[in-house]
Amino acid sequence: MIKNNQLVFLKLSFIIGTIADFVVGINWLLISLGYSIPNLISSFQGEGTDYRFAMYIGTLFMFGWTAILFWGYLKPLERRGLLIITSVLLSLSIMIELLFYYDLLAGRGFLFGIILRLLIIGKFTFSYFYSLKNYG
Repeated sequence: MIKNNQLVFLKLSFIIGTIADFVVGINWLLISLGYSIPNLISSFQGEGTDYRFAMYIGTLFMFGWTAILFWGYLKPLERRGLLIITSVLLSLSIMIELLFYYDLLAGRGFLFGIILRLLIIGKFTFSYFYSLKNYG
């Protein structure tokens, strides 16, 4: 039997993920449209048509994942595995940036992006495993 606070943790995680992805998606959309603003995740500020096109493709995936996380919010118990999948993807993004792009991305904005993702990973992972705990 699941307790109400377990459900609240799951729903809160899905809402946090939905909002975070939506905000990043808007940021990436603006970059793809030619606005000269830094990427919220890494503070990288690229330029050129190739970069804008890559951000456009990233925007499509980000809004797609936003929809998936909102879908998880609608039935959090049945779809809680999405939180672990998201945590793995966020962990992978951090590892790739640290291994291959550290020299390009180093700075306070980059560190902020990593810390924010680590907090989200912690929240999602806790919510997932806490929801598995049985009370009886």
